[in-house]
Amino acid sequence: MINPIDSLAPFASTAAPYPSLRQLEIFRAVAEAGSIRSAARRLALTQPAVTHAVRELERAVGANLFARSVKGVAPTEIGAALLRRSHLLFNEVRRTQEEIAELRDGTGGRLSIAFSSTAAQLLPAALADFRGRRPGVALELQELTWPSSDERWHGGDYDFAVVSEAGESDHDGLDHELLLERPLVVVARQGHPQASARSLSSLQGCLWLVPGYGRALLQRLFAARRSAAPADVIACQSTHMALMLLYQTDALALLSGSLVSGQPMASGLVRLPLAGPPLATLRISLLVRDSQALTPAARVFIDCLRRAAKEAAQA
Repeated sequence: MINPIDSLAPFASTAAPYPSLRQLEIFRAVAEAGSIRSAARRLALTQPAVTHAVRELERAVGANLFARSVKGVAPTEIGAALLRRSHLLFNEVRRTQEEIAELRDGTGGRLSIAFSSTAAQLLPAALADFRGRRPGVALELQELTWPSSDERWHGGDYDFAVVSEAGESDHDGLDHELLLERPLVVVARQGHPQASARSLSSLQGCLWLVPGYGRALLQRLFAARRSAAPADVIACQSTHMALMLLYQTDALALLSGSLVSGQPMASGLVRLPLAGPPLATLRISLLVRDSQALTPAARVFIDCLRRAAKEAAQA
């Protein structure tokens, strides 16, 4: 296995007034291990070498990065801030190396993509398209509740994210692109006592399953009809879990209409025939931290997602 310190050596500069990548990699190892000794073993370095690197980094930063105790070390407030930034930095270094390899060899690379449960409906078609165009790229697919609450998103682990949203969007500092819109409908199991309900207000006393954005949306929908919002509401971030509960309980859910329109995974569920226009619209959107920093493989996958979204909209 390549030593991470050796792999970063060409980027480091001992003469630079700023922290080197070598120092930052040692700093990260100490922060994650919680002790100088454990970090030294992990990096195959001596304890004095690790201690020296941390002290040099603290001198470069001009502040203590660790609080030391008999239990080991823990990042100070400044150390924690530097640790967050270092995650972003090393992820960009990795992507730079992978992009160079892709451009040089025309193959390989790695993508890490986060999808919300509902947004994953675009994944099968996009993946088939992508595999035909870039078969050698290693993929990691992760389920994402919402970027603001995901540490890996903040650390820059994902190349991009595909999320679903129904309320006001807050994407400060992110590149945001709408891929697909779907009507939200009320869904229940076949044979549900309220399966023939015509008004939302009549469903006030039911148990509801909603995604992250759903609780506030449900309150707005009932308020628009001058009704109190349901009291029994469960936040359920996983579509798979929501479907399981819908099949086996008398719960209701706000879901994308596409999930109950000819989809095998949702057979046995029905859309309640509520009167009037669609309750709300679900938006499936692409979120990118910096579109200029996307690797060639990431750009190809995004193009595949756009094609899949266009086909879904036409269907």
